[in-house]
Amino acid sequence: MPLADHGSRKPGQTSFLGAVTAMLKLCIGVGVLSVPHAFSTGGVVPCVLALLVLLVWNDWAGRRLVRARNLLDEAARRRVDAGRESPLAALAREAAGGTCAAMAEAVLFVLMFGVAVSYLVALHDFIRATPLAVPLGVDVAAAAAMAVPLALVDDMGSLAAVGAAGLVALACSLTAIALYGVARRESLGWAQNGAFDWTKPNSTNDLGAAVGVMAFCFGIAPLALQMEASMASPDTFAGAQQVALTIAFATYLIVGAGVARLYDGPGVDDSVPGNVLDALPDGRWTVPTAVRLAMACASVFSVPIGLVGCGEILEARFPRCRRVYVRGLVAAGAALVAYAMPAFCLVVGLVGAFCCITLGFVLPPLVHLLLARRNGLPVREDAVLLVLGMLLIVATTTLTARTTAEALAAANAAHYPPS
Repeated sequence: MPLADHGSRKPGQTSFLGAVTAMLKLCIGVGVLSVPHAFSTGGVVPCVLALLVLLVWNDWAGRRLVRARNLLDEAARRRVDAGRESPLAALAREAAGGTCAAMAEAVLFVLMFGVAVSYLVALHDFIRATPLAVPLGVDVAAAAAMAVPLALVDDMGSLAAVGAAGLVALACSLTAIALYGVARRESLGWAQNGAFDWTKPNSTNDLGAAVGVMAFCFGIAPLALQMEASMASPDTFAGAQQVALTIAFATYLIVGAGVARLYDGPGVDDSVPGNVLDALPDGRWTVPTAVRLAMACASVFSVPIGLVGCGEILEARFPRCRRVYVRGLVAAGAALVAYAMPAFCLVVGLVGAFCCITLGFVLPPLVHLLLARRNGLPVREDAVLLVLGMLLIVATTTLTARTTAEALAAANAAHYPPS
């Protein structure tokens, strides 16, 4: 039977509070600005229920991965902890073979690289509506260069300080957005837009897109093994994860429902934009400008998440390469893609939804099912969650693909109007 302890794995140095902070930053990023629109179009009640289900599911998935690793015998656990590939891929290799491991590694790399690119694109979107607007290549290159020193850490848990700075910037921005919304309401009145429905979505596509946004709200599961390994007391990982997920759930609930209520109405065409910052005025040294600059800072503090995630994968494959060079090259690549494809964030939304659900909702029950069956343990729970995860991939990817195609068509029409 497998051992109950953590084998030869060397504990990290991240405290309980540091782990909560780092995991909270994995959950809460600039994507929070899309949540009010999701609540407005997807319906508050359906979105709250989706958030609650995803909260429980993510908590289960993170703990399931740790439990699956602990089902391994000592020799297999040593191979997982050897650092030759990401812990998730190493666990997939032990459970399902090299093909599954390679696929898990590739999907994780795409997800982490997409995170870095999307934050760089978001930074440009924030800055271009301020007096500090500069060409796309200049701001993303500068942001990528600033993110590299922040990403030269040993593990994900070591991003706690950077994550805390990003969370402070986000908190200040969201507070200013709420206060501006209240002031706006006091001048326009508190009447609610007739199209705003608290109980049901505007359409099936809107609900699917909203669920896709909700799937980004909890990003711990794909990195659960890294986070647990980074902690000084790995046995407290489950508690830290639950605290982080609960705070993230409360934040999204307040921001989603509260900001949607502030910015939806009273005019017929007065609806919540896809990015709530678009509801603020542009181009002056005002509070809205300060909010955009704060969100730009939060983006810089968030880019290291993607750089560290990609860097750990590449450094395990090429151990002789120095960390600064590997993560610097990842940053340069992300900046180049952000410059060449400013609408790439729309594609990232589609690919990210697929990657998050695959790594967070399909892989955990799959690897635990295979390892539990080897040890003669029940697998019914894993089988049910595996089927549900696969159905969720099909549903959300299909619906998100439709909205992404429409958004890309609109973006192309704006850049290349018909003659």
